[in-house]
Amino acid sequence: MVWSLLTGIGVLVGLLFARARHKRRARRLQLEARIRALGQLRLLRELLEQTQRHRGLCFGVMSGAHALESDRWTVHAHVTRLLERTATHRANLVWHDAWREVFPLWNQIERERQGESPLKVLQLHHDLTELILATIEELGDRHDLICLGGLAPQPEGLWLDLLKNAELLGRARAVGTGIAARRQNSASQQLELERLGQLIREQLYLAPAQLSVEPMLRESLAKPVREAEDRVDALLLAIEALLRDSANPALGSMAFFKLATQAVSAYYMLADLLLERLRLSTESALKQG
Repeated sequence: MVWSLLTGIGVLVGLLFARARHKRRARRLQLEARIRALGQLRLLRELLEQTQRHRGLCFGVMSGAHALESDRWTVHAHVTRLLERTATHRANLVWHDAWREVFPLWNQIERERQGESPLKVLQLHHDLTELILATIEELGDRHDLICLGGLAPQPEGLWLDLLKNAELLGRARAVGTGIAARRQNSASQQLELERLGQLIREQLYLAPAQLSVEPMLRESLAKPVREAEDRVDALLLAIEALLRDSANPALGSMAFFKLATQAVSAYYMLADLLLERLRLSTESALKQG
């Protein structure tokens, strides 16, 4: 009787130890997968940024700002190299429906760029950035890098909102650059820039505001948050000036592109800081076992 009881206790203890060991191993595998996902996100984030830059430069060139062509060529080569680097992660990325359309669409952009339809090429770029953003969101959601165990995005998970903000800024950069180049200075493009400007006013201050009041992030992010807000303020003023007198823009296409890029870059910096915090916290958890 006693031996049976001791045997039963021994079996139970063994099962508990085995279960604990299994949970630790599963947790470790989860953290290792998250580290890999963060690496993939950094690559895709860079691809998104450079694709957005190419959109603005390409639309500017096709709208008559030929001085932007050398920059466009450089960024085009950069995008091509980044796409080649994604081959390393193909086994993971191919599961995302949006990603499977990225390469064909990039090739289509290159073909259409030789034609005479700037607006078509602009829309193709919009479609491409949407595909990349969708892949980023799916990857982040799959590895719980947005809600971080919660029911809604957590402060450190706001990197995705910031990337979406950067996309909105990137669209305004492209349209404004085309208008400043004058050849795409149509009523429809002016209305589109006005619409984008309104969306920027309504949406782009929200994520920085959340970060500025978050106790764990407020001090370290105070300066880059102010920088992002200031850059957006400056861009909105430039958009208003361009819409007031688009026939004689105060800023040329290159100057407008550079000003808008400062705003885009400021939002990418905030996103990068949040992604880096996630990487460091994940590596710390992995070391602790």
